[in-house]
Amino acid sequence: MRWRGSLSASAGAALLGPAAAAALAAGVAAAAVPSKTAKPKIVGSPVAGKPLFVSTCGICHVLKAAGSAGTAGPNLDRVPLAEPVVIKAITLGGASVMGQSALAKYHTRMPAYRNVLSTTQIQDIAAYVYRSTHR
Repeated sequence: MRWRGSLSASAGAALLGPAAAAALAAGVAAAAVPSKTAKPKIVGSPVAGKPLFVSTCGICHVLKAAGSAGTAGPNLDRVPLAEPVVIKAITLGGASVMGQSALAKYHTRMPAYRNVLSTTQIQDIAAYVYRSTHR
């Protein structure tokens, strides 16, 4: 039997857990948050990704591990995203992984970097962000 009701935000957050609740609050699908039981394989190199993040992303994003304090984009420490979601955001632009309510909070939009960074560079940045936010 399938339940077809809806949950209040607080009840849904209690069922989802803190990481998924934070993602929902930021306008990111709960499926974008990795499961705590599954250890996903990192695609890129976190070591190679750190200097790329600092020089390319840190101006807009907060990420404690990088020492960045950007204010134009979301604080990446607050929403621990799955690596494939970070790859998609970098490749296609931030709006590709954000809901309308989250987009409305920002005056600027993260551009797509698919024509600026190589696939390897994008994967390395995503690996660094993932590793930095999932300790």
